[in-house]
Amino acid sequence: MIKPYQSGPHKFGWLLLALLLSTGVHADGIQVDGAWARAVPGRDSANVFMFITSVQDATLVGASSPAAKAVELRTMTHKGSMMTTHGVESVSLPANKRVDMTSIHGYHLALTGLSAPLQAGATVPLTLNVETAGKQNIKVDVRAEVRPAKK
Repeated sequence: MIKPYQSGPHKFGWLLLALLLSTGVHADGIQVDGAWARAVPGRDSANVFMFITSVQDATLVGASSPAAKAVELRTMTHKGSMMTTHGVESVSLPANKRVDMTSIHGYHLALTGLSAPLQAGATVPLTLNVETAGKQNIKVDVRAEVRPAKK
């Protein structure tokens, strides 16, 4: 039986295992956590959600995926009782602030023109394009977990 916590010399091994199994990705000071997409049968589009943290001021300026013709940065606006989804050119990533891109009602990514419907349990490869305040371009490779559609 595996115990979730052990004291003594095994403590470091459990910490290392937890880090290896986490869904976070680090690249040049950019941390991406919890990336996931929802599988919706019969649709040629899907939304992708995640958290992004940058150690310096930066901007998410685009994304791509071999699974889709295009990846759009999107947000939702609310006017009265109407909600509208629309594309944005970029998403600001303030230094050391965790940017929440986990809601369809806020910032998120939209995969459009999927080559095949997403399958629950699979992963979707993504490349995020981030520009730092010093105009350095950073590519962050991410694998988003595909979750089943809600019933």
